[in-house]
Amino acid sequence: MIGRTFGLLTVRSLFVERRHGQKVYACVCECGNTAVVLGANLRKGNSTSCGCLRKKTCGIRMLGLNLRHGETDTKLWKTWKGVVERTTCPTSAHYPRYGGRGISLHLDWLIYENFARDVGPPPTPLHSIDRINNQGNYEPGNVRWATAQEQAANRSTNIYVMLNGEKIILAQAARVLGISKSSASRWLAQGKLQAANE
Repeated sequence: MIGRTFGLLTVRSLFVERRHGQKVYACVCECGNTAVVLGANLRKGNSTSCGCLRKKTCGIRMLGLNLRHGETDTKLWKTWKGVVERTTCPTSAHYPRYGGRGISLHLDWLIYENFARDVGPPPTPLHSIDRINNQGNYEPGNVRWATAQEQAANRSTNIYVMLNGEKIILAQAARVLGISKSSASRWLAQGKLQAANE
């Protein structure tokens, strides 16, 4: 691996060898920056620069997307830009969790004005965009503005329990009971809390 070039990265030395034989290499990028990269990511083509390439390609792409509206400093525009990047730009750090696993953006929403018309501005600065169905796309009927607490309650990894005849997430149950989430998890394991069937 040492001396080989992957995209803009040239491997200079072995940085560390992790358990299970995973090797991490110190690389130098054509732009002059250094990067520490997992060998598997180099071989698979997942890492081809120190990050400068992602900034450059996505930046150029976003500059070409509809700048007529004069709203580039608004939360709505920045939200739209983030959604476009993570669903359509393979060099985005967030692409693997969105576009890379099949989460797409409604074609009309590639144009900012259409997204703004359909979604509208957030009700408060504390709201952020949320997909109602986490397995679904960014499309009409599946997006909303939500608070951090509402988004936390909408995660696919949430554990549900029954409390006072109501199905709620474990974190909410902990708040109602006045205990920590780790204590609530222990209570669930001990049978003091009843798991809710999905």
